[in-house]
Amino acid sequence: MLAQAVRRHAWQRAATTSAERLYAQSRHMSSAAVDLGSIAEAARADIRSKLSAFKVAELSSIMRDCGLPQGVGKEHKISALSAFIWESQELAVKRHARSTKRRAPSISEVHGSFVPKEVVSIDIGFRNLAFAHISRSGKVIDWRRVELLKEAAFEPWILAAVVEEFVHNVLPARSAASCTYVIEHQRFRSQGSAAVTNSVMVNNLIEALLYANLRHAGARVEAINPALVSAHWGFIGSRQTQSTDDNADADADDTADLGSACKVRGQKKQLIDIIARMEEMLSSQRQITSTQHALILRALDQVPSRRARTARAAPVRDSGEMMKRDTKGLGASRDLKRRLVKKERTIAMVQAWILSSLAPNAGNVEHIEELSMLASDIQSHLDVFLGSISPLGPGQQMAFSRAMAEMFCSEPKKDDLCDCIVQGVAWYRWQQRIAETLDAYGSRLLIGL
Repeated sequence: MLAQAVRRHAWQRAATTSAERLYAQSRHMSSAAVDLGSIAEAARADIRSKLSAFKVAELSSIMRDCGLPQGVGKEHKISALSAFIWESQELAVKRHARSTKRRAPSISEVHGSFVPKEVVSIDIGFRNLAFAHISRSGKVIDWRRVELLKEAAFEPWILAAVVEEFVHNVLPARSAASCTYVIEHQRFRSQGSAAVTNSVMVNNLIEALLYANLRHAGARVEAINPALVSAHWGFIGSRQTQSTDDNADADADDTADLGSACKVRGQKKQLIDIIARMEEMLSSQRQITSTQHALILRALDQVPSRRARTARAAPVRDSGEMMKRDTKGLGASRDLKRRLVKKERTIAMVQAWILSSLAPNAGNVEHIEELSMLASDIQSHLDVFLGSISPLGPGQQMAFSRAMAEMFCSEPKKDDLCDCIVQGVAWYRWQQRIAETLDAYGSRLLIGL
């Protein structure tokens, strides 16, 4: 209990003062002289007037770049985005006031304080929970997978004790002023099924307990939608699959209304064609990840195993046999392939970051010719992925230690490790874009510049 109290004190070290005092400090005025109500109303009106000039598509683009969920209608988008900009600018002012006593020379410096120094990204799972502790510069401070439970358990006293132990003895303790904990938001259904599976229920309970423990410790916690992360990296709606997947989804929804047997047959044929293309993509993606894994082992001066050298080929489906299945079964097969492609792409992106981090320090390679060839191979794989060379901005590569690379190579559940890294980096990219959005559309009335 003493250890937990000490860690809780570390989280709360930068305890927030009142908003009125922070506003006064940022403007070098006494608390009594600040009419916060009128400033807040004027600032909100200022933000809203700037956003009202944009079209719906432009507002949607801003929200997407900031990692915000889309709404329907211009009025909804303006209201949601203006409220978000106001709250984000308020947080930036508070963080800047805590970090320095001097008045900021520019609005950009104040808004730059919005991006925290560190993030702890958590991918929830009762058996395969993974978290990554990442700095603003791209250094991975800590990265691991944790088994909370061997089997699903529903007893509240068991789950409460397990999560409390994880939060206070495993997770890094950081103050709300310097770090944000982002948690993957859990689904309530499994692949659209009406039934709620045991694993989904347990993961939802763990998510709630994580929030309770972290907030009780004084940490700043945010939920993150995994669908937005996938869309950010192009795993959902990518150029290769967006049109075919969207058409398949629309057709699948209309299948029940088709009265003609030939139309149903045509629907099946379309789904089978999509599945075949996804199998080709999956086979190609697995070849890339397998090659990358072998390159990482070579950079670590390890010999790739036979399993690492050979990519698993996707099974070839017989179209005649698949035509015997109903449309619902074909749709499920398509969704499974889509998830597998997303999984392989996530692993490939993180492996590209690891390769980029290891390349400058691969001095243990026996011959310089081999090192040159390794660097060339690494570069050819890095060019495949969006933002993979400098995901956090120009000149800011992800930095993994050698021990982390070795851990990753030996880890059987690479997808969980990769999910938390990709989630944390996407969140950081959104924060940087939010800071730029505050510069463009925030109100100077709030800051007093």
